[in-house]
Amino acid sequence: MGYSTSDFMLVPVLLAGGSGTRLWPLSRADFPKHLVELVGAESFLQATARRVLAVAPAQRVVTVAAAGQAILVRRQLAAIDPSLLANLLLEPCPRNTAAAVGLAAWWVRARFGERAILWVCPSDHLVRAPEELLAALARAVPVAAEGRIVTFGIAPTRPETGFGWIAFGAELDQAGVFAVARFIEKPPRAQAEAMLAAGGYSWNSGMFVMRADVLLEELARFEPELAAGLKLAAESLGRHPERLADPQLYARLVDLPIDKAVMERSARLAVVPCDPGWSDVGSWHALWELLAKDEAGNAVSGDVALFSARDNYVRAEHRLVALAGVRDLAVIETADAVLVASRRDGELVKALVGRLAAAGRKETLCHPRELRPWGHFTTLFERSGMRIREVELDPKQRLALQCHRGRDEHWVVTAGQARVELNGQAHELSLGGSITVPRGSWHRLSNPGDEPLRVIEIQLGDISDEGTERRIER
Repeated sequence: MGYSTSDFMLVPVLLAGGSGTRLWPLSRADFPKHLVELVGAESFLQATARRVLAVAPAQRVVTVAAAGQAILVRRQLAAIDPSLLANLLLEPCPRNTAAAVGLAAWWVRARFGERAILWVCPSDHLVRAPEELLAALARAVPVAAEGRIVTFGIAPTRPETGFGWIAFGAELDQAGVFAVARFIEKPPRAQAEAMLAAGGYSWNSGMFVMRADVLLEELARFEPELAAGLKLAAESLGRHPERLADPQLYARLVDLPIDKAVMERSARLAVVPCDPGWSDVGSWHALWELLAKDEAGNAVSGDVALFSARDNYVRAEHRLVALAGVRDLAVIETADAVLVASRRDGELVKALVGRLAAAGRKETLCHPRELRPWGHFTTLFERSGMRIREVELDPKQRLALQCHRGRDEHWVVTAGQARVELNGQAHELSLGGSITVPRGSWHRLSNPGDEPLRVIEIQLGDISDEGTERRIER
């Protein structure tokens, strides 16, 4: 009998965590890989959300995200469909994919029933042939409905040592679905070469399809302490207005990937081999492989000049970047950092970022452009006692009423219409209008218009003064 995904209660689960340090300086702790527009005009999270909407309505999509990235995640999902926010679950601290998937399974079980089928999708992967993935999903869902945990096996193209591999067992009754004989975690090159030559193996994509109750049963079997803690953490979601798991409960959970917690130990595993143009985009080399190149093998973005340069990936975001007589480099220029590294060694970039983070460098955490619920701001210049920012407010948005005791602020409108409340007096400013906000003044900036408001803000004095808010407007 033929099935389609619409015959089942299919609940896509987007995993929107991680930091993507191998792609620094574009990917940062507060603005990681899945939220960056690396390929095309949308982020990987947005592309993943669009992909799953082909098989489930937006209000049935669950997203598990880091609380520190909630503003970015909300803005990006709402740009696709505001209903995607209906099941946004927030993690107060990172506890790896076993906790994230388990948290989603408890939520899905309570909201959609224990036999609802989860389609777990990392949101930081690229799929260039989504129709192939959806065809594989149609084969996987009936098998998952019968109690199997089904993974998607990616057809290998090289002896990759950075991925997990899956050995196929016997074909199941459902055509094109196989039992999993075993997992091989990041094999040495000789073993990877042998598996590629032999056939019958695939790469582990990190995508899974299974019933909520099956996943929770296997978690309880193999990691009972984690399962018990997740039950309490999931129950705490309903007590928080933004569905944030209790920080103390969540921090006590065991930090484990779902592969090691369940997938490599369960006897209920099956695999659907497929070739959906998948990439984990885990390094500058992986991104270089995906992009169009010139006749010398260079992939470039932005204002780039090359002379006698081969096989490089160059991205210029704010100024001219020129290369001469070099090859196999990744050169990434952003507003506040420039990386020059071997294109092929993502582990070295990861180690470098770890050293920078240990030194307290803020460049590992965030970009000069920071998003807020009301819009965003970009730090243009900063030194002791002075900071210049461009502030952009979305239409009909306003900041909190606030007071800074340690600094003065000067605002100049460069686009849109501004309304400024200053010590109880209202001021209307149009293009080119300016106002000074002396230290100790209660003030608020608003955008009453239908277009974005942009203001150049000059801060003089104690720029570390976060100010006092009389009340926060949402």
